[in-house]
Amino acid sequence: MKNSTPFSIWLGFLKQHWAIYSLGVFTVVLTDIMQVLGTLALGWILDYFTGDPLPKVFQQFEGVGAFWAIFWMLVLSKILLTVGRIGWRLTLARKTHSAAAFLRRRIWEQVRFFRRDDLNQKWTKGVLMNASNSDVNSSRFLFGFTLVAVIDVVFLGVFTVWAMVRIHPMLTLWSVLVMFFLPIIIKKLSDKEMDRYREAQDALSDFNDLSSQVVSTIRLQRLTQTGSFWEKRLLRSAEDYRQTRLKAVFTSLLFIPAMGMGSVLSYIVLFGMGVPFVINGVLSIGDFVSMQGLIFLLQGPLMELGYVISDGKKGQTSLQRLNEIYTERLEHSLFEGKKDSEFAGTPVLDVSNLKFGFSDGSVLIDDLNLTLKSGDRLGIVGTIGSGKTTLIEILSGLKRNHDGDVRFYGKPFSDYTHSALRSEISIVGQKPFLFADSIRHNLLMDLTSSDEECWHALELAGLASDVRSFSDGLDTPLGEWGINLSGGQKQRLTLARALMRKPRVLILDDCLSAVDTVTEEKILSNLDQSLKETTLIWVAHRRSTLKYCDQILELKRPVESVENEVSYDA
Repeated sequence: MKNSTPFSIWLGFLKQHWAIYSLGVFTVVLTDIMQVLGTLALGWILDYFTGDPLPKVFQQFEGVGAFWAIFWMLVLSKILLTVGRIGWRLTLARKTHSAAAFLRRRIWEQVRFFRRDDLNQKWTKGVLMNASNSDVNSSRFLFGFTLVAVIDVVFLGVFTVWAMVRIHPMLTLWSVLVMFFLPIIIKKLSDKEMDRYREAQDALSDFNDLSSQVVSTIRLQRLTQTGSFWEKRLLRSAEDYRQTRLKAVFTSLLFIPAMGMGSVLSYIVLFGMGVPFVINGVLSIGDFVSMQGLIFLLQGPLMELGYVISDGKKGQTSLQRLNEIYTERLEHSLFEGKKDSEFAGTPVLDVSNLKFGFSDGSVLIDDLNLTLKSGDRLGIVGTIGSGKTTLIEILSGLKRNHDGDVRFYGKPFSDYTHSALRSEISIVGQKPFLFADSIRHNLLMDLTSSDEECWHALELAGLASDVRSFSDGLDTPLGEWGINLSGGQKQRLTLARALMRKPRVLILDDCLSAVDTVTEEKILSNLDQSLKETTLIWVAHRRSTLKYCDQILELKRPVESVENEVSYDA
């Protein structure tokens, strides 16, 4: 993926589906041939009735036989034309949609291995939403409809001009010459359209980012009464996107009059020169009618030429933006690792001489030693900035840029794949994340557990009675970010989701901060009694939360203490 380019992505997809694309190209060419042949046949039928000479292939027929030969050829051309159109829609056009799924799948395959800093700063939710929707929708046409247009421009254009030259070379030359100004106009319009299209894409990314911020801070807006401020910002951003998008659309629409003017000039030349040719007997009436039909056919490739350049450049720009995602640096620990070792033995976690600091030389965690066996309960407390979150990330294998030794079941985290670790270690954070789906789907996600298991997890998390009070029970929709639940209910639901996975190590990062003390006590008791074999690590600001812990680790800021010590409760 690191060496991919927009062209290699496009070409690779075509090679992977070469059989379908080969059939698609054939059906487009068949359609083009039949369009030209049908137009010529109408002129030949007219020549038959006016007594003008017919092509040599029909002169072998006597009397009405020539008419029937042309007629049946016309019928066959229409049948094959229909078959060809159906064929390219079932092949090339359908690949437009399958390419969209392919591009979105590659986004997910990459993004799930991105570094956390890149996700927070560079590849924000708004940018990724824009990429998976707008950029994918623009670039997918390169794999289908744009390809159809390119083939159509080349083959229908060549076949049409060839047929016109066979009728009258001089008239064809003048009819085509008047269109030579079109490439210059198309080039200028295309460059201008690309600039405005990029501006629109950037404005959409900004709008998506801002929308995400507005939704995620909606409760804070209610508390601080700042909703009107955010509303104005959102409306301004939406208006900026609307204006930039309209400019891009208006520029695209200029292709229509530009291409139409070329066709009008061609008809002026055709009638200005063609009518005298017919009167003087140089051109038959049938050939003159065929020339009109062929020039009308030629409008198709000429019109498509503008859209091919326009859509091609838009698709190329979008595919380039997607390729930046496909070639972004990855967090290697998320996808590298030896063959998963067995999770057996003791201790579960063994930390020796752990030290973590920053690039400026300051030390956050220094000389920490810690051992946790199966079923142990560790409580972690400390002031803001003392390193609680950092320690959790180290103990769960998410952060590995530290000194000292951290082993999980006697082996370093590098001996396990990321997916294996995540199936054994679950973290429940203070800020819950919920999908705009039902309670059931938020609990299960990729699992196939039964309703009984769902209710058991909810019971342990102290949320079962709340869910039973909802009219739809497990199928209750939560709305965006779980807005239909209170803060405490959201936290308990994310706890229940973690319990559904039955982890060997469960880390609770102050995940009950919004829950009242009575409910919290019930939940803590449930967890202590029901998860005898599970190693629990609790981070809390309230010491009462840690009453069931047999070890308590108090972290202090580096300026307050050089070492962090583990205390053991009696």
